[in-house]
Amino acid sequence: MIEIAVKLDIDELIRKALQAEDKRARDILVRRFGLKTPEKYTLASLGDEYGLTRERVRQIEAATLKSVRNRIIEEEEVIAFLKLVENYLEGVANLRRSDLLARDFAMLSGYEDGYHTVFENKLVFLAKALGNPYIVDETQDMYTVWHNDKEVHGKAKDFVDSLINSEKHDFDHVLRQIIKEHELPESTILNYLSISKNFGIGPYGHLGADHWVHINPKTVKDMAYLVLLQNSDPMHFREIAEEVNKMSDKKRAHATVHNELIRDDRFKLFGRGTYSLNE
Repeated sequence: MIEIAVKLDIDELIRKALQAEDKRARDILVRRFGLKTPEKYTLASLGDEYGLTRERVRQIEAATLKSVRNRIIEEEEVIAFLKLVENYLEGVANLRRSDLLARDFAMLSGYEDGYHTVFENKLVFLAKALGNPYIVDETQDMYTVWHNDKEVHGKAKDFVDSLINSEKHDFDHVLRQIIKEHELPESTILNYLSISKNFGIGPYGHLGADHWVHINPKTVKDMAYLVLLQNSDPMHFREIAEEVNKMSDKKRAHATVHNELIRDDRFKLFGRGTYSLNE
């Protein structure tokens, strides 16, 4: 764990950053970045409230961020904040998912309220206002990411793609390949992979991409397949049905599961009402 020796007074930094701005500009930044509530206002919603176009709100936001940067960039507390972030990122291989960074900073700086979304929003605001480090905003597939090296961020995305697109749906196998090829510690690779929203933990604790059957089985037959994959011995269809029903809130009748076992070529009849995988 990275040691942060200096107490981070995030609220005081925010106060100094905004105190010289006019009321409207300050309010726009507070709402756009969610500095008081988890909700972040859109350009359109702020424009409607102030009778401004989206573009005008964007211009006010950009101008105010520049004003904040120019005014506080040389402040001792700001320099200390940037050094903390730099040291932290260097300790986690130059990249970190935003919520994980905020959790660590809240814990290590002794923030009384602990980690929550507003605390993370405040950190992101400061980083964006100061232009350092890089902040990559959340997308449909990726979480918000902090990094100080564009090459590292690109490499992290490549690792994610390697795992998601792997023909062999075996997380440990792909992870070993990446570690061997790039000669990086497992902890670093896992940190890089954490930026993706497309990974999960399956019913039996396996890690992998969300579209893999053993991570996110969506049909009765896929659930049954996973049950038999997990158990080396043949199982009676009633036992299989009981295990299938543990994976979902929707309960299936034993006969429903049995019908799927009969119809799917992945299963073979081993004995009376007993099935195994046809592998």
